[in-house]
Amino acid sequence: MITKKQSTILVVLASFFVFLGLGVLVANEMPDFVKIDQDVYKTNRRGPVSFEHERHVFDYEIACKKCHHDYEDGENVWEEGDSVNKCVSCHDPLKNEGDIKSLRLAFHKNCKGCHRDLQRQGLSDTAPSTKCRGCHEK
Repeated sequence: MITKKQSTILVVLASFFVFLGLGVLVANEMPDFVKIDQDVYKTNRRGPVSFEHERHVFDYEIACKKCHHDYEDGENVWEEGDSVNKCVSCHDPLKNEGDIKSLRLAFHKNCKGCHRDLQRQGLSDTAPSTKCRGCHEK
């Protein structure tokens, strides 16, 4: 049987974890849309990409770690709740540096590659992967 003192402690602990969880959610608020538009290029022939962040996470159920990464010894150690750096902080816009692909190649490999995989698996016939206008705005 739970005493009144134990019950009070359980309520306090439960409240603490609820507020802690809400704090993590608010601190890591995810934007609905992300405009991928780098002004670091000499020309931006294709235009920016409006990425529907929320749709990819909730509708398509793509794990955050599929795109967000922090590699140590070849392993992605990034965890949900970790800070998210701008891609350009590691990916040089103009050139590959060792195993780190240029910014454009990193986006294309990750985004187009995922879309192609979905098409090959028969999970999507609308995920753009070959036509630039499927993602890029002019």
